[in-house]
Amino acid sequence: MTVYELQLKHLSEKARPWCNTRLGFPAKASPGGSAGADLAATRSSQGDCVLFNALLSFSGVEGEANAYVPACIAPDGRPVRSPDLLSEPSELDGISKDMLLGVLLWTLVSREPTPLERLIGYVNRTGCLCPKSSDRRCTLTPQMTYLTNKVAKAVGCKARLKGDWLPGWLFSALEVASALVTPLGYQCHLLSVKALVMRLLGHSSSVPGILARRDSGNPWFLWLDGQEEKAALTLLSLNVQPGRGSQWSWERDSAEKAWKDSMGWDVIFLCNLLLK
Repeated sequence: MTVYELQLKHLSEKARPWCNTRLGFPAKASPGGSAGADLAATRSSQGDCVLFNALLSFSGVEGEANAYVPACIAPDGRPVRSPDLLSEPSELDGISKDMLLGVLLWTLVSREPTPLERLIGYVNRTGCLCPKSSDRRCTLTPQMTYLTNKVAKAVGCKARLKGDWLPGWLFSALEVASALVTPLGYQCHLLSVKALVMRLLGHSSSVPGILARRDSGNPWFLWLDGQEEKAALTLLSLNVQPGRGSQWSWERDSAEKAWKDSMGWDVIFLCNLLLK
């Protein structure tokens, strides 16, 4: 084992105590502190956990992380941000198209088509991910419709989303254009996850390189671009701290130094990838 690998292993072990598992699965630090926390606390700690748990599953975290995403799809296909919200009435922000990326990534990692098949049926019946939404967070873009159907085909789903008209070349061009101009932060992180999904489908992209050049202080972007040694050195150079435990650091502009409030799971995710 190299010195870098020993340091990464030590960092992963250091971050483990910060990780919130009190709700039974990886999450941000919860204001409620238990599975019985109120709805506001549930939204706060679990709002983006479909995506985070899918990324953790991709990195090799098993158990609760791997079980989280399918548990967020109701028997009728209605998706939610957290299993704790399944018993609640349909919320305005029950899920979003951003979190659909987590479902797609988990589906490719697990090769289990059933949750995605149910979700596609629900969207085809209702017209969007959460019909009561008052804005467009639950309305699928042509890019997300295209990507969903690509994943569905890859894992053997029989169902396909309606309204898939976007050609592959235009999807790629739109992703590259977005990577060039989208403000650094969570939107670029979403672009990076889409690039990862496309890579798992066998398609290369210039998006990771663009993101890594625009924010060279983000070790996740560096890893995705194939710069593993630089990603490791960058991660190890950061003074990662638990703080409030509220951040998946790699979805923020590195200038924000979100790793000072690391949720811990973001560190374990990246250490896992670098130690593979």
